[in-house]
Order: sequence, then C-alpha cells, then structure tokens
Amino acid sequence: MTRAKHLKEQSYFEAKAENGAATSQKTYIAKACEWAVANQEGWSLALLVLIHSHDRLVAGKTSPFVHLQHMIPSDPEGRYYRGARDLYFILHWTVVFTYIRVIVMNKLLVPFARWYGVKSARKLTRFGEQGWLTIYYTLSNSAGLYVMHNGPHWMNTKGYWENYPEGHRQMTALMKSYYLVQMGFWFQQIFVLMIEERRKDFVAMFIHHVVTYNLLGWSLYMNFTRIGNAILCCMDSSDIFLSGTKCLRYLKMDKLSVVGFTTFMLSWIYTRHYLYIKIMLSIIYESRQYILNDIWDPTKGAYYNANVQLAFTLLLGILQLLLIYWFALVLRIVYRIIFLGNLEDNRSDSEDDGDDQEGTCVSDNSNGKNKRIRLIKSKNKVE
Repeated sequence: MTRAKHLKEQSYFEAKAENGAATSQKTYIAKACEWAVANQEGWSLALLVLIHSHDRLVAGKTSPFVHLQHMIPSDPEGRYYRGARDLYFILHWTVVFTYIRVIVMNKLLVPFARWYGVKSARKLTRFGEQGWLTIYYTLSNSAGLYVMHNGPHWMNTKGYWENYPEGHRQMTALMKSYYLVQMGFWFQQIFVLMIEERRKDFVAMFIHHVVTYNLLGWSLYMNFTRIGNAILCCMDSSDIFLSGTKCLRYLKMDKLSVVGFTTFMLSWIYTRHYLYIKIMLSIIYESRQYILNDIWDPTKGAYYNANVQLAFTLLLGILQLLLIYWFALVLRIVYRIIFLGNLEDNRSDSEDDGDDQEGTCVSDNSNGKNKRIRLIKSKNKVE
C-alpha cells in the first residue's frame, strides 16, 4: 500500500500525528504548545476552579478576574470607567471560552453530527468548530443589539460622537461586560486560529484577528466603545449565517444550505459593506461635525485628533479590504452554485477527503489525552 493510500485510510488526527513525528525534534516551546492544545479542557477547567476559588475564599467576591472593576464612586447609575485591572477580566473570559468551546464541541456538537450520520473525521471536527461559532455569534449579536438598543447610538451615528468624552467614558455594567467579554473571545480566537487546521486564507484570517483586537483595545482605551459596539454587530450578524450554512452542508441538507447561503450573502452585503462603510464615513466626516476641535486630555478620557481619526480609518480600511477579498470568494461560490451546482467554501482546504470512509475519530480531552479510534474500513478499500 502506498503512503498516500495509507494516509487516506487514517483519521485526520492520526495522519497529523504521524506527519508531526516525521519532522525534526521539536523544541520545548513546541511541545508545551502541543500539550496545551491536547489538554484544553483540563488546564482551562483547573484555571477556572483556581480563579473562582480564590474569588470566593480569599478575595471575598471582589477578584478582578471575575468582577468588573473601576466603578465610579457615587454614580447614581452604577457606571464604570475602563482601567488597567480590566485585563484580568478579559483573561478570565479567554479561559472561559477555551473551556466552553471544547466542551460544546466534544460533548454536544460532534456527538450530534456523528449520530446524524457524518462519518468523516475532518467533517466532524469542522462541524464542531462551525457549530460553536454559530452558537457564539447568535448570542453575541443578540447581546450587541440589546446593548445598542439601550444606548444613544441605536440607529444613530451621531451618538458615536455627541458630547464626547462625557457619557462615553462612563460605561454601564452592561456595556462594559459586553465589551470585555468580546475582547476575551477575540483573544481566544487568535489561539484557536493557531491550533485549527490551516486554511488557504490563514494569513488573511490572522491579520483580521489582530486588527480586530487592536480596534477593540484602542476603542476601549480611547472611549469609543459605542462605535465598537456597532462594528461588532455588523460583523457578527452575517457570521451566524456563514457558520450555520457550513453546518447544514456538513449534514448534507442541500436545500437548506442554499437558503442559508443566500441569506448569508444578503446579510454580508448589507452589514459588512453598506453599514460598515457608513460607519467609516461617520468617522471620516461626521465626527468633525460634533467634535469641532482636537481633544487630547487623558485626565478627562479624551483622545481625539487627526492622527487618531486616521488610525481608526486605516484599521477599519484594512478590515474592509479583507471583506472585499472574502466577498470575491463568495462570488466564486455563487458561480459554482449557478453553473456547477456545487456549494463549497473556497477558503477551506478540501473537506471531501475521507468521505468514503465509514470510520470516525473520537477526540476526548476530558482526561487530558486524545483518544483515537482507527478508521475501521473504507468502502473502496482494495484487498
């Protein structure tokens, strides 16, 4: 049997492990990273137990890892400033998302896909990844819209700038929790990007994640969280349909996949191009109508001048270029649907490898070890 056929009959994880063993000796850092990936459930749960035990037994339910910090004294609305201790809260939620993700994938989504009839190990993994994103973006977008609806910037771009910085640097518990949790998620997404199977657009995705995190961080620091909230809602809404449609495709629900893809494409155009560019134009032009002069006074939380305006415009412009690139790939999918009858994500490597295999792979991180079950047989196996 040739090596190519041998790899064909292996599970995705077994093939990856074998290829890894054939490489040169790994450094301690590489081995540590591999251990962290293989034991996500164990170490994330251990950290969460440690954090919450410390909060209850030592910190008296005041730990910055668990509770919002920098509450404004005597504020009648119980609002908060941003501050250095917010970093602990963000790191806590990074660990929370690491744990929730592996649990939802391994204990819920992958078993469901297997029960439904998905047999390819690669598709089981992909279904788990995309299913988790569908769940997260649905919750995140709902929370973001709720935050926006209860703020002065609901369908009102003037609200991004009016009375800046007063009223902007004072955040409600809802707004601050939403923003810091989002930062925790996107920090964790950078980790996820490094451990998932590499896609063709890995570089573009890495740039996207880094730029997104910079936008979140600087908008929080400079008290532009309202516009950050609007951008997040624009980005999250179409991601629900993107990830959801992929899940439908893995389940071979072809008609629903086409409906989902059509909805995704329309939402993408409206939110990621029309609304997104409208927000960019508000930064370029409308901001100057409400902030007439440059304001740079850190003691008052004011950080607005031409350089800040240019920096945010450039970062959002980079994201928009990436969105245009991905939309070009979406148009390729449209062409394949119309002329070839094939719905396939151009950004991913081939996900059809192993479709003829009846075995599967079980990845269970509950005890800190990956348990693998070899593929039992191949329908087209030649004796």
